[in-house]
Amino acid sequence: MDKKELRKIVGDVRKQNSIFSNKSFLDSLMVPNSIVGRESESKKLVDYLLSYEKGLVVPLVSIYGRSGSGKSTIVKFVCENLDLDFCYVNFRKAKTVFGCINLILSEMGHPNLKNAQGINSAFLILEGLIKETLEKSGNSLFVLCLDEFDTLFYDKRGKPSDFVYKLVVLVEKLRTLKKHMCIVTISNKVLSEFNLDDRVISRIGASEIYFDSYSQSDVLKIIRNRAKKSFLKKIDDDVLQHCANISSEEHGDARRAIDLLRTSGEIAGIENKKISKRHIDEAVSQLQKNQITTIISGGSYHFRLACAALSRLTYVNDEGWHSTSDLFKQYQQIISSDTRQISYRRFSEMLVELVNSGIAVSKTESRGRHGYGSQFKLSVDPDLIGNSCFPDWWPSVVESKKRKDDAIRSMKALKSLSFGRRRSRFGNLYGDLGL
Repeated sequence: MDKKELRKIVGDVRKQNSIFSNKSFLDSLMVPNSIVGRESESKKLVDYLLSYEKGLVVPLVSIYGRSGSGKSTIVKFVCENLDLDFCYVNFRKAKTVFGCINLILSEMGHPNLKNAQGINSAFLILEGLIKETLEKSGNSLFVLCLDEFDTLFYDKRGKPSDFVYKLVVLVEKLRTLKKHMCIVTISNKVLSEFNLDDRVISRIGASEIYFDSYSQSDVLKIIRNRAKKSFLKKIDDDVLQHCANISSEEHGDARRAIDLLRTSGEIAGIENKKISKRHIDEAVSQLQKNQITTIISGGSYHFRLACAALSRLTYVNDEGWHSTSDLFKQYQQIISSDTRQISYRRFSEMLVELVNSGIAVSKTESRGRHGYGSQFKLSVDPDLIGNSCFPDWWPSVVESKKRKDDAIRSMKALKSLSFGRRRSRFGNLYGDLGL
């Protein structure tokens, strides 16, 4: 890159930002000054956290619900506006159980430990840091917020259930010192879906808060408020309505709506035009492409195969929802013969990862006497996924689909022709029957 190219890039960036007054309000991770549509969930969390004032210490609060339903935002908002000490950690940055405890220590200002130092040493250090924090502030409650909590359970060798047990024991130990701690876990799944030991389950109780999807009207209120603070000129309400509608098609995802609004503003800024519905539509395509490229480039070979299995079934069969067993069979068919297959259980975990990444959505359906099973549906264009996962293989899938469609059309045409001949031969009979 030379100076001329750099100047052009700088000019383009300034052009796309010319439409904004304060772009920070379109940061989906920003904690807002006010809450929309989550008053009851906020009250429940406050009730749980402040119960220690009346002698009841809730050791763990499980917060769960769909992505983009405001879980992390509400937890941060409540903790920041209550007079208490808290530490917020996103476990998505860790790959192991030991990595998770290191993240907590790092957020509290302590250097990372080496594996050789052991997890027990890490918990002793954490205990000291929490006591020091509470003594310094004079508060009685410390809240440990663990976002993307399900990441902890991907490390089977690290004993995730034992990790949670040590956290709860720490809560009990602090209580004897007249200091209190509450663990807040944030995940897409309910806590009962995790493989926790009975000794953990008996200690943590059943303090749960479910976050349902945002309603379309709530999403509209959120982006209307953000748009007012972010753009130099007022955005037409029908454009904001279009943005809210798109974000609520599969489920109410406020984060997606905010990202859409920001990206459409950047596109409109480059064109030096006011934001329109067309800019929203273009932003949808751009965000999808960027998201898929980022997710798939960082995924393993088997993760890409799981994506490809769902994409192929969706594309070839023109069907939406697919069971875990059907997708696993498809995975077995397309995996390279010289590659070792992952287990059915690990494959089902990868499908959950697809849902968490926004590539797919899921639902639980009753199978009668066989219990309940999960169904998965692609939330983006299968062509985009296929080309991103395996660009050399996907064209053969497209060609196979074309041959299948051509064969079906030929068969229908043949049946129609055959039926037409029968009508001409037995015309009087058809007439008599009123056909």
